This record gives sequence, structure tokens and C-alpha cells, in this order.
Amino acid sequence: MVACVTPATAPSPGSETDQSARTSSRTGIIELGLVALLSCALAVVLQIRLGAYGAEFGYDECSHYVSGLFIHDYLAWGLTTPPVKYLRDFSSAYPLVGIGHWGPFWYGIEAFWMFLFGWSRVSVLLFSALTTAAIAMLLYRVAAKPLGKVLAVFCVLAFVSSPITQVSSAAIMLDGAITLLCLLATLAWFRYTRTLHWRYSIAFGLLAAFGLLTKGNAGCLALIPPLFLVLDRNWSLLKRASFWAPVAIVVVIAGPWSVMTYPLVSQGFRFGWGWPYTSVAVAENARILLSAYGPLLLLLAPLGALPLFQDRRDGTRDLSAVSVVLLTAVLVFQCVVPAAIQDRYLEPALPPLLLLAAIGMRQIAPRPVISLALAGIVMLAALPWTANAEIKRQFDLTEAVTQIWRHRIADNPSVLVVSEGGAEGAAVAEIAMQDPARPSLFAVRGSRLLGGGGYNSQEYQPRFKTPKDVLAAIDQYAIPLVLVRLEPGRDDWAHIAQVEQARALEPQRWQVLYRKLTATGSVTLYRLTGNDRQKLDAARLKQLTGPRSL
Repeated sequence: MVACVTPATAPSPGSETDQSARTSSRTGIIELGLVALLSCALAVVLQIRLGAYGAEFGYDECSHYVSGLFIHDYLAWGLTTPPVKYLRDFSSAYPLVGIGHWGPFWYGIEAFWMFLFGWSRVSVLLFSALTTAAIAMLLYRVAAKPLGKVLAVFCVLAFVSSPITQVSSAAIMLDGAITLLCLLATLAWFRYTRTLHWRYSIAFGLLAAFGLLTKGNAGCLALIPPLFLVLDRNWSLLKRASFWAPVAIVVVIAGPWSVMTYPLVSQGFRFGWGWPYTSVAVAENARILLSAYGPLLLLLAPLGALPLFQDRRDGTRDLSAVSVVLLTAVLVFQCVVPAAIQDRYLEPALPPLLLLAAIGMRQIAPRPVISLALAGIVMLAALPWTANAEIKRQFDLTEAVTQIWRHRIADNPSVLVVSEGGAEGAAVAEIAMQDPARPSLFAVRGSRLLGGGGYNSQEYQPRFKTPKDVLAAIDQYAIPLVLVRLEPGRDDWAHIAQVEQARALEPQRWQVLYRKLTATGSVTLYRLTGNDRQKLDAARLKQLTGPRSL
């Protein structure tokens, strides 16, 4: 529940009131369990619909997967090795570890999950579905009493089926984690403002710190206390030490990390600070919210703020306050901090937006039957958006990676991955997933050996001018296996075409081990004769592929 209610007198043990309370508590736990189970099942069904279990990891999610894998492997097998050395060795083999650009907290949770259920694609996707289910369960928990079970179920179904949630849940991303942490933190601070108990102030500080140690988007939580101050006008809170406790907690736990990694994080900003970004972000984020669950939801949401202007003190007003504050914090942050404008960045705004819409329905239709009809209309109106969530892209690399391990050369375990950006990272993550003794192979990214320039290669330039120079670079590192994925019509990176031209220079050296024609092009694994008879120069490859800041 949102409100914290303390009974005047506690029921005596064994009394009828006590037994009734126990029964009610058990019923509530069973309800929450069913909501979590059904939410997780729906999330899995939607993952299957989007093709998540048959697709490789894409872009950022391949880095999130390998980062969790790194922590798991270090705790499982690497504790006798200094952590920085293990990180350098692991990241040299699988250069996708994103710790530094992103915080380590959620990767630690992911690693714990891997200890329990393994690191397969199925396992980590279930972890993502469970995160979605946890948010849905929390939504039901806070909405059921003030709004009724019908509207609480609406919030659950709408959240899980929103196209933003569907795409996030079908991937290994951090946005679901940020959504969960932001909702929990806002509820904790609300409890603090109503009870003034230190435990809620400390809980908010810890959740905010964990959020910042997951992803910088959790910085929106810095706006929660001042927004509640403005809403409640309870300025006396400023005199309490407990009000300022979260600042100390965040500074001590997350401050050093945030300061140390900001230069790296800011490299990923797609825009600059200031009004030019904000003016674009306001319009684009409004468009994203419009497609999050359809325009009817946005029409209902403002009605959810009406209890704030009514002379009432109940759970509905409390829920409205929490929702308005969290939604405002997320939107202001996303419209001011110029990281990027993406649909998934607004996932933390979905729970408060849905709660406000549900409150709006309650304002229009207080009777459960009418609320049910209105919720059904909203869900039907949202079908054009929920039914058209983006299908996950497939790169057709899984079998090719299996062939890499089948043809791995014991004295020279290295492979060059040549493909456009998304597939290049996907291949490295697939290789790491199938490695029986991580890290036991160097997955050399073509964008590192044959090109480069800036974070995510935003300022990409080919490193060599001629195909002959490209072949010489591959020979210089004696790389025996080359995985090439071609997609006609794409010219993201010039070195991909250069490799094909280099192959034409000495075709007798390029032995085809595996080839698959796909709907978008081809995937081919080559053995480069000559290099396959040389031994691996691990020290030299680490200089090329290792993290450059260590």
C-alpha cells in the first residue's frame, strides 16, 4: 500500500480480529503471487512473439550480458586473480564489458541469477521477464486498495503489454531495473514524508545509490525530494537531519563512481546540454508517450491529478501524489540531460502514467463494473500500438559461432569478427556464451583491428587504405579464423568491403568452413591458411583488444 496506516491498538493474539488480519494477509500474499506469476507468463509469451529466444543479443544488450558474465566468472573462478588483471584478460578476449560506462550493481544481480540458473539465452531472458513481473506486482500492490482490483489489474496488463515494456523485456537491458528502482525509491520517500521515520529516508538513499550504480538515468531521483516539498509545502522537513541523510548516502556509495566514470559516460551523449536539446526532447518524448499505450491513456492521465486539488486525504490522493512526482521527475530529467532520446528511456515513466490514467478512470467511473468497461475500452484502443511492438532482429550467427568452437585452433584460439555494428557485438556475445572455459578465445572486433574512432565508433574511420594493408594487418596478428557477415545495402563500416576485397587478392588462402545464405545476406566462416599454423601471441593481442583505460 502507498499509505502507511498504523492502527490505534494492535489486535490481541488469537482474537477474532487477529485471525481476520492473518487471513487477509495470506490472501494478499496469494494475490501478489498470482499477479507475479501471470505477469511473468505474459512477459514470456510476448518475448516469444517478438522472437527473443531465437535472436542474438543486439547493441547495448550484448554488453549488458557480457558484463554480467564477467562478474559471474570472476566470482566463480577468478577470485585468486587480482580483479583488474582478470578484467583486463576477460575484456581482451570478449571486448564488450561495459562496467564503467554503466554501473556494476545490476550486473551483480544478473551474475547472482547466473549462479542459480546458468548463463544461457533462456536463463537471462527469464531474468528480464522476472524484472518486468516485479514491477507489475508492485503496481498491483500500490493500486489495489485505493483503486480496486479491476483497475490494479489494468495497470499490470497495460504495463506488461506496452510496446516499450515488450521491447525492453525481450532484451537484456537496464531500463527495467531503473524502472523498478525508481518506483521503489519514490514510494520510500513518500513513506518518509508521511511518517518521518529514518528507515524510509535511508531506504530512499540506498535505492537512489543503487540506481546510480546501475545507470545514470536514475539521476532523476534527485528531483523526488524537492518535488514532494513543492507539492506538500512542508518546509519544516528541511530542518530534519533525516531529510538530508539520502544525500550523504548517495555521495558516499555512488558519488566516487559517478565522478570517476562521468567522462566515459558523457562520451555516449548524443546531444549537447542546453535548449537546442531540450526543445527537441520535449517534442520527441511526447511522441514516445503517445505511442506508449495510445492517445486515450494520455487523455485520462491528467484526470489522475485531480485528487491533489480536492479536499481529501486518502489512498487515492496519496497514489496521485506519488505518480505525479515520479512522472515529473522522469520527464524533466529526460528532457534536460542530453544522453539520448529513445523509447526505452521512458520506461520509468510508464508506471506513474498508468497509475494516473487508472485514477482518472476511477474519477469518471467509480463503480467497478463501469471501471472494467472503461479499462477494456482503453486496452482495445491501445491494440494498434501493443500489437506492433518491434520484432527482435536476428543476425543468423548462432550456428556460425558453434562452428568457430568446432574449428578452434588450440595453439591459436582467435577469430576476427567482420560485420556491421550490431552483429559484431552479437557475435562476440555468442562466442562468450558458448565458451566452455572462459576466457579461452580472443574474439577480435573488426572495428578495433581494421577501424575505429570514438565511443560506439561514432567518428568511425577505416584504419587502412588498401585491401592489401588489411590482409597484412590480419596476418600481423596471425588470426586464423575470420567470421564475415555481409548485408547488401549496408555500408556502415568501410573495412567490411575491404576484407572482401582482400579475400579476392589471395582467394586460395581463404578456406570456407561454414556458409549460410540468409534473408538479408550471408554469414561465412573462413580459415586463413598460413595463420592457422602459427601460435597465438597473447600479449600482442591484449594490447590490441584490451580495455584502453586500464
